[in-house]
Amino acid sequence: MGESQWELNLDWVTPQVAVGGRFPIEAAEHLALRLGIRHVVDVRVEACDDEHVLREHGITLLHLPTLDLRAISLPMLRDGVRWVTQHLERGHKVYIHCEHGVGRSAMLALCVLVAQGDSPLEALRRAKRARRQVSPSPEQLEVFLFWAEDWRAQHRLSWELPTFDALADIAYSHLRRALTSKE
Repeated sequence: MGESQWELNLDWVTPQVAVGGRFPIEAAEHLALRLGIRHVVDVRVEACDDEHVLREHGITLLHLPTLDLRAISLPMLRDGVRWVTQHLERGHKVYIHCEHGVGRSAMLALCVLVAQGDSPLEALRRAKRARRQVSPSPEQLEVFLFWAEDWRAQHRLSWELPTFDALADIAYSHLRRALTSKE
C-alpha cells in the first residue's frame, strides 16, 4: 500500500509522540513501517483497536476505555503516563488516539508532556501548535489540573499550577478565532 493511501488523522506533538483520531486497522503496517510507531494507546470506550493485528506488525496496545468528553480516570491516567513514558525512555514512538484526537487523547498526551518536563501551560501550547484541534473538555482540563498538581508535588517541581481559565484560553483559542472571523 502506498504512503498516500493512508490519510491519517494524527500530528506529532514531539518527535516521539503522535496524537490523533482513529485509524483503519489496515493502516497498522503503515504506522509501524512508515511512521516507526511501536506502541498505541487507544482511549476510546466505544471501540478498540484490534490488538492481534497490531501485534502482527510489532505494535503493542494499551487500552484505557474512556467515554467521549469525559476525563480519563486518575488510575488509568497514571498507568497511561507510566506506560507511555517507559516506552519513550527506550526511544520508541507512541501514538495516543481517541475517536477524533480532540480531548481524551490530548488529555493523556498533555500529562505525558508534563511528565517529560513541560509545565502544564507549555504542554498545552505545544500540543495546540502541533494539532490545532486539541481542545480537552472542561472536565478533562479539570482532571489534567488535578493530575498536574499531584505530579508537581510528588516531583517537587517549581512551575506554578495554571488556572483553569489560563488553560481554557489556550485550549479553546481556535473557537475564538472562528467567531472573530465570522464577525
